[in-house]
Amino acid sequence: MGRTPSARAEADPVVGLAQWLRSLRRQAGLTYQQMAHRTGAAGFAPATFWRAARGTTVPRWAVVEAFVTACGGDPGQARGRWTAAAERRREVPAAPGGRREEPVLGPEFIHTPAQLLQAMRAMRLDAGGPSLRELEDRARFHGVTLLPHSTVGAVLRGERMPSKTLLLHFVAACGVSRAPIGVWEDAWDRADAYRRWARSRTRSARHGAHRPVGDAQPPVRAA
Repeated sequence: MGRTPSARAEADPVVGLAQWLRSLRRQAGLTYQQMAHRTGAAGFAPATFWRAARGTTVPRWAVVEAFVTACGGDPGQARGRWTAAAERRREVPAAPGGRREEPVLGPEFIHTPAQLLQAMRAMRLDAGGPSLRELEDRARFHGVTLLPHSTVGAVLRGERMPSKTLLLHFVAACGVSRAPIGVWEDAWDRADAYRRWARSRTRSARHGAHRPVGDAQPPVRAA
């Protein structure tokens, strides 16, 4: 029998810390942007708080302390959880290559499918991590869902690029983006143009075709 998410959290204090931080934010009803404003002189960006709540790394104590303080939590309890997570992470070898994840880009700066996917995952987390079924229910219109959970799941796993329509419904269902919907449409257009360009380059390389040097650059559209 598989282990439940709560059991995994108990086994991994890193995940447990992240889940606790996310629950604090939900209880406080704050966005990461609002938390950044509350921290004031601490100077932490919204993306820093977002990464702290992901559970993929152990954030610095100063970040956790600012996160908890902004949400009205108990720094003493946070310290105990953070210490357990830090000790656990020291026991686990670093990932091969020591790769670091790229920062999440705003829609006006997105140019590739990977950047679009990262923004969608961040948006879902910023919305409180709703389940795929919950997103599906939020996008029902006359009894028909505009966000099938299986399709959204495949998109968020990186198995396929979303259609423009699905992306726009996803943005609306998450309800946390302040960017106009047209900015997300432009982001999708750029990502799709990049995808088609990359596919054509792959086909050309596979067949040994030679293109002029001027065609060797990815498409660039105004943000």
